[in-house]
Amino acid sequence: MKILTLSLLLACGAVVHAQNPSKPASAEFLAFLAEADAAQVLLHQGKSDAYKSMWSHSDSVTLSGGFGGKIERGWTDVSNRLDWAGTQFSNGTSTIERVTAYDDRRIGYLVQIEHIKFKVPTTGLEATRDFRVTMIFRRENGKWKIVHRHADGQTTKQPA
Repeated sequence: MKILTLSLLLACGAVVHAQNPSKPASAEFLAFLAEADAAQVLLHQGKSDAYKSMWSHSDSVTLSGGFGGKIERGWTDVSNRLDWAGTQFSNGTSTIERVTAYDDRRIGYLVQIEHIKFKVPTTGLEATRDFRVTMIFRRENGKWKIVHRHADGQTTKQPA
């Protein structure tokens, strides 16, 4: 499983730089995060299905997308937003600076910085986005699922 996940990450163009938190996340949770990272790179290539499969399909999921706008709530709205997000990217790659990741085998979270390079589908121009990201996960039917994602582009300190 680890070799397959690593191969998928490398094939998709994802690079993760991890820092060790004081209590490391479980191997199972880290393997799930590697799969989610690879699925997100596919999203940056315009393919949303793999990333959507990593999400809980419950009414309690929420998404504060990196492109701004309202906070989506419930699987129908989150699913639609993820489909829309996929249309904003093509030929994407990403580098992830994992600040921390933690799980207690029931609930988990991560904080990271994402650096995305992609082509804008409507113009073909190359673009980059840098996001600060917080994500929350929970186990459902024995599998990890994403239940919340917040991304924003405020990666530099700004005065009041």
